[in-house]
Parts: sequence; C-alpha cells; structure tokens
Amino acid sequence: MPQKSTSTKSTTSQANDLQSDRDKLVADLKLLVADAKSLTESASDESKEFLSDKAEDLRQQLAETMEKLKAEGEKVKEVAVEKTDEVESCIRKNPWKSIGIAVVAGIVIDRLTSRHK
Repeated sequence: MPQKSTSTKSTTSQANDLQSDRDKLVADLKLLVADAKSLTESASDESKEFLSDKAEDLRQQLAETMEKLKAEGEKVKEVAVEKTDEVESCIRKNPWKSIGIAVVAGIVIDRLTSRHK
C-alpha cells in the first residue's frame, strides 16, 4: 500500500504542477494579448499622426503650387494684354496693310480647309 499513496501523491503533485503551469500559461497569454492590444493602439495612433502630417504637407505643397500658378497666370495675362495693345497699335498705324494681311490669311485658311473636304 505504501506504493499507492506514493503514486497518488506523485499524481497529485503532477496534477498540481500541471495546473500551476496552465495558470502561468494563461497569465502569460493574457499579458501577451494586453501587450498586443497596446502595441496595436500605439501603432494606430502613430499611423494616424503620420498620415495627418503627410496630409498637411500635401496641403501645404498644393497651396504653394496654386500660388505659383496664380503668379504665372498673372504674368501671362500681363503679356497677353501688352501683345494685344501692340497689335492694336500696329493696326491703327497701318489699317490698309492689316486689312490686306487679314484677307490673305482668310484666303489661305479657306484653301487649306477646302482641300480637306
């Protein structure tokens, strides 16, 4: 009979050890899940901040580009007004020459478009 009690004690001891190991494993898994959740939340916050920073950079670049385009548009407008004034001045100085050039240009355009019909 002494063997039975030793065997029972050994089985009980093994069961206790197994239960203890199981409890440790469960505790470790809970800790791991908590760490993973914390890491996910941290990464999510960092991603949001990163994307927010990139979006702000893009907005700033777009605003700068729009300002450059407006400035260039103003320059083009000024040049167009100057050239229009020059053409009008030239027409006023040489009205008959301008009419002749317009007639010749009309004839050339008519000939070019009538060939393609």
